[in-house]
Amino acid sequence: MKHEKFLSSIYLIINNSEGKILLQRRQGTKLWPGYLGLPAGHIDVGENAYEAAIREASEELGIKILESDIIDTFVVNRKNKSLSPYYDVYFVLKGFDGTISIKEPEKCSDLVWADIYNLPEDIIDYEKEAIINNLNGFKFSVIYVDNEK
Repeated sequence: MKHEKFLSSIYLIINNSEGKILLQRRQGTKLWPGYLGLPAGHIDVGENAYEAAIREASEELGIKILESDIIDTFVVNRKNKSLSPYYDVYFVLKGFDGTISIKEPEKCSDLVWADIYNLPEDIIDYEKEAIINNLNGFKFSVIYVDNEK
């Protein structure tokens, strides 16, 4: 029996005082260039999901988060015909230390605050579906991705 590689990513849902969530405009990336997406990244070998979230928050946004800043978590099994299945862990944060800024300008051209109940049309489709599923109370869902743009 052949075993496929297990792929997993984390996503950060950061709310501001106006009830909006932070999105990044992707650039210089193979997948989804020009689209808005949540701050995110792969879980590296030897890391757990919490450690990856803490690392990515620092690397991408220049902020410090702690496990105690996480107020909600949900998981998505993302399936694509051509890739191994992904397990995405979404963390909703209640706070952070520092000032949000673009720390990887080669991967992100802009930061956008968006209404979570009226997400922009140019957000990555599976991330939008995951956010909506969570708003509807689903803590685990399977999302089929037809095309990684």
